[in-house]
Amino acid sequence: MQPQVVTSADGTNTTVINPETNQVIAQGSATDGGGVDFSVPAIIWLAFAFAVGAPLALIGIRLWRVTTGAGVGLAAAVCIWAAFINTVSADGLPDLVLTLITLGAFVIGFFIGVLNLGRMAGIWLLGVMSGLSIGIRIVLLRPGLLIPVYAANWIIIALLMIVGLAVTVFRQRLGLVSSCTSVGTFLVALGVDLVINKQSGMSTGLRFLFDRNSSHYLAIVHLGYHPPVVTQVILGASLGAIPVLAFAQHKIFRAPFRPAKPEFDDAASTTDENVALTEGKVSKELKEPDTRIGTPATVKESLISSRFSTS
Repeated sequence: MQPQVVTSADGTNTTVINPETNQVIAQGSATDGGGVDFSVPAIIWLAFAFAVGAPLALIGIRLWRVTTGAGVGLAAAVCIWAAFINTVSADGLPDLVLTLITLGAFVIGFFIGVLNLGRMAGIWLLGVMSGLSIGIRIVLLRPGLLIPVYAANWIIIALLMIVGLAVTVFRQRLGLVSSCTSVGTFLVALGVDLVINKQSGMSTGLRFLFDRNSSHYLAIVHLGYHPPVVTQVILGASLGAIPVLAFAQHKIFRAPFRPAKPEFDDAASTTDENVALTEGKVSKELKEPDTRIGTPATVKESLISSRFSTS
C-alpha cells in the first residue's frame, strides 16, 4: 500500500503516514545526489554528461575500448545510484557523497570494460543501456509518465532493454552504432536540460521514475512529475537524433569496431608472438643448407686435387 499524505487544517503541516502501522514516515529532501542549481554535485553531473555522452554520440563506433568501458561503467553507475536512493533513510547522504559513490562505480566498471575479459560484457551492456535510455525518454515525454500505471512504464522500458540487448548480440554493428548514439544523445540531452532547467526538468523525471523510497514520498511521488515544455522538446529532439547520428557513424566509420591488428597487451598475445618468431626461425634454418660442410662431390674434388699437387 502507498503511504498516505495528511495535511493539517491550516495547510501549514504535511505528514506522510504508513497506512499499515499508522506511523509517521520521516521525509528527506530527495535530491538524490543531483545537487541544487549549480552546486558542486550539479556541476559534476553536468560535466560527466557531456564528457561521456558527446564522444559516444559522435564517434562511439571508433572508440573501441572506451565504448565498451562506458557500457559497463554506465550500467554499474545506474545500479548503484538506484540502489542507494531507494534504501537511504530520511537523513540520507550528502549529494556530493552520493555523486562520488556513483561515479566511483562508473570508474570501476569502466576499467572492467576496457579489459579483454569485459569486452563482450561492455558491448551487451551498452545495448541494454541503449534500450533503457530510449525507454526513459519515451515515458518522460508526458507529465506523470507516459502511462498512469507506474509499473506499465517499466514494462515498456524493460522490453526496449531486451530489444537493445538482442540487436547487439545478433547484429553487432547495427547494435553498436545505435547503442552509442542512443546512450550518447541521452546524456547530452540531460546535460543540456541541466543547463536550462537545472533540477526541474529531466532530473526530476529521473528521480520520479527511479526513486520509490518511502522517505522521499512527499518530495517525489506526491509532488509528481510536470516537465517544462523545453524538457519535452529536448527529449523529442534527442530521440530524433538517434537514427541520424547512427547512420552518420555507420557511413563515416566503415572500419570494424575492433581494430584489424589486435594490440599485444597481455601475456597470451606476447607468448603467441614469440612462438611464431621461433617457428619461423627454425623453418628458415631447415630450408637453408649449412655452407660450412661441402657436398660429397666438392669434398671428392678437393681430395683429388690435393693428391696431384703432392705428387
